[in-house]
Amino acid sequence: MSLLVKEKEAKSKKKPVRLTLRVKWSVAVGLTIFLTFIIFAGIMYASFYNNLVNQEKQTTKQTRDLIVQRLSGFTNNLKSGDVMPLMMPEYYQNKDQNPLTSAFQDTIVSQLSRSDMAVQIYDRDEQQIFSSQQTKHVTFKSDNHAKLQIIRQNGKRLIVATRPIYAETNRQLIGYVFIVNYMDNVQRSTQMLRLQMFVLGVVAVLFSALIGYVIAYRLSKRVNVISDTIKEIDRSPESAARIPNFSGNDEINDLADQFNQMLDQVQRYIEQQKQFVGDVSHELRTPVAVIEGHLNLLNRWGKDDPEVLDESLKAASQEAERMNSLIEEMLQLTRAEQVESKNVQEITDVREVIMGVVDSIQMLHQDFSILSDIEMNADVSVRMTRNHLEQILIILLDNAVKYSTKRKEVHLSADTTPQEIHIVVQDFGMGISAESQQRIFDRFYRVDKARSRERGGNGLGLSIAYRLVKAYGGQLTVDSVEGSGSMFKVTLPTISESIPESTDHEDD
Repeated sequence: MSLLVKEKEAKSKKKPVRLTLRVKWSVAVGLTIFLTFIIFAGIMYASFYNNLVNQEKQTTKQTRDLIVQRLSGFTNNLKSGDVMPLMMPEYYQNKDQNPLTSAFQDTIVSQLSRSDMAVQIYDRDEQQIFSSQQTKHVTFKSDNHAKLQIIRQNGKRLIVATRPIYAETNRQLIGYVFIVNYMDNVQRSTQMLRLQMFVLGVVAVLFSALIGYVIAYRLSKRVNVISDTIKEIDRSPESAARIPNFSGNDEINDLADQFNQMLDQVQRYIEQQKQFVGDVSHELRTPVAVIEGHLNLLNRWGKDDPEVLDESLKAASQEAERMNSLIEEMLQLTRAEQVESKNVQEITDVREVIMGVVDSIQMLHQDFSILSDIEMNADVSVRMTRNHLEQILIILLDNAVKYSTKRKEVHLSADTTPQEIHIVVQDFGMGISAESQQRIFDRFYRVDKARSRERGGNGLGLSIAYRLVKAYGGQLTVDSVEGSGSMFKVTLPTISESIPESTDHEDD
């Protein structure tokens, strides 16, 4: 019962909401465009609003100053009978009116006719003698200085202007002008602007979401292709499926190329492992059969025969040693095939390595003459691990020694060009036929199988050398004449930089 309960609980758990790349990109692009629109719209709105307010402030100041200029012609305290004719429209219907005065008063009349502007005149005792309309929530306060300020009342911004009126002749205080501009026009304009910006904002959100979706669709389409390819490879690791080339040149294309390269490399490794297992299985059959035959011989009657027993043990030991050598060489071959020269940073002095290998081979085979002719500077170097270069030279020199006949002599020469180094190993042995030269670098190929078995060869040394040279961007070729000997030539690209004083070497 507990198991059933756990299964029900597991099923009841809600799966986390999965947001697709399209949704994420649509939201991200939409928000980005919308926020950008909001910022610019806010800046434009603030600029537009400030311009309107400044215009209203300028209009209010001009109206105040014009009224003061007109009323400053009186010499005594202002009275209603003096002010009313100058402030009422009927006054301007007088046919004897001066045109300049009419033009001057037109501005005042236009402002007095505004429903959102209250103009009030007070005498010097602060008694109201004229009012175009009553002010709301704002009361007059006398001040001997001109003032123009913006105040906030009931959530609205108002312009309040005051100024004392002095007589032109005697500079006596005769009254005050008090103006309240409610800026209804500004409120209506900004309200209309906010409505328009809201509509534009909604359109911007929808448009930006559409753009985001289109971009996300194009991106996710390529991502889906990559995902489908991965699924295909997951179902069948040996599949030849690859990500197709996309139009354009961006990071997704780079990802696709790198993924295809990785798949090619992985499949090469798989094929190498398969070939390794197949080759080892094939080559181990003979020594295993030999060991098995001697064991059967011993089981039947050889245990009581010291001579047969000794012979069988020696044969089994030899075959076991050959099996061990074969497996070791196969591992070396596999590692050689997996070398990636682009990942190698070690710089190797070629002359130093050649001299060291020649001395070692000469010590092992003292009955041979290992002659070297090195025509290169001391600073010639290649970008490869030191042990790999040593391994290539040891294989070629050891092979030359193994297959020499009467003339116990091996020549090694080296020279350089501006871009390459050439290393030649020449023996004077049995030589290789033209047919065999075409297969000399194949796995387990032996020119003389009987002689190879006698000398302990498995047919892998030249294959290892060939693949190492190829891995580092070089070439390994052979030129041979039957009965006269063979000449193997290694060509490797050189580098111009100097050799560091101390270099760390990788283990093979």
